[in-house]
Amino acid sequence: MNTCLDVFKNLYIEGNSENLAISPCCISPVQSVASIDFYSNDYLNKIREKWMEGKFPSECSSCEKYEKENKPSRRIGSNSWYIDHKIFDSKVELLRIDFWTGDLCNLRCAICGPKFSSAWKQELGLPINERKTIRNDSWKNLDLTKIKYIHFNGGEPLLSKEHEKLLESITNKCQVHLFYNTNATIRPTNNLLDLWSEFRLVQIDFSIDDIGDRFNYQRYPAIWEAVVSNLFYFKEKCPINCMFGVNTSLGILNYNNYNNLLDWFKNNFYMNRVSDLVEYKTQFTHGILSIENYTERKVAIKSYLNKLDLRRSTNWQKTFPELVQIL
Repeated sequence: MNTCLDVFKNLYIEGNSENLAISPCCISPVQSVASIDFYSNDYLNKIREKWMEGKFPSECSSCEKYEKENKPSRRIGSNSWYIDHKIFDSKVELLRIDFWTGDLCNLRCAICGPKFSSAWKQELGLPINERKTIRNDSWKNLDLTKIKYIHFNGGEPLLSKEHEKLLESITNKCQVHLFYNTNATIRPTNNLLDLWSEFRLVQIDFSIDDIGDRFNYQRYPAIWEAVVSNLFYFKEKCPINCMFGVNTSLGILNYNNYNNLLDWFKNNFYMNRVSDLVEYKTQFTHGILSIENYTERKVAIKSYLNKLDLRRSTNWQKTFPELVQIL
């Protein structure tokens, strides 16, 4: 398929009603808008026109790069979903949403930062006006009558009461596929469990990059033992339409330890309670802790980790002894 159906049928929403930004998906650059107009927005239409010509727009360069390197891209993954649902046309129609629930988060992950985590804002001591937690309630202005898929990310989506209101408002729940990225430190509320049971399918991807003390460092201040307990809680309590995945961001801190993480999951958490297999996925970390060209950034990486240790009383050299040799 020589197009990207997401640009015709998907919307990524970031910010809140006072400071909105949109794009065709969660990996393309966002454009600030006063209000959401999925059908007539100039930015979205410009991207659509380029795809109608059979060309990658500059806004889709990430997918183009991955595909040139024979790597899976967002475009290929999304198009597979449309094909599975027998959707092939380029009619502009809002069927899918990438919904950023806001920046409310309880963790300060080493690969993250203040844009997507309120806890990071507090750690860095940002001014009070910059520490205000963002709650995304822009869904109230959308026509959700034809929606078939919603991807929730954050922050931590399971801390968002607003997203439960969104779910409650959907009238065609039995036709909608929900997808979550969650850090596995928050258990779903009873109300959320009940809501999930009404939807066609609920996929829950746990963002877990390592095990033990290595996990605790990377997903600070999460505790591995508590997360393990939560995983089994999800397995026991989630309705039978819930399927699980593990999404690992590979970077300088965990690249050489991924097999140990995979072994743990295959030995301890490899299916849901109705025997659907857990799906294991990886993506490469971007930013300071990226594995790409790390030899050129050794000083910057060590400086970043030393600053984390100073603020958190952690010790990267003790937790990742193999990095001492590498860096």
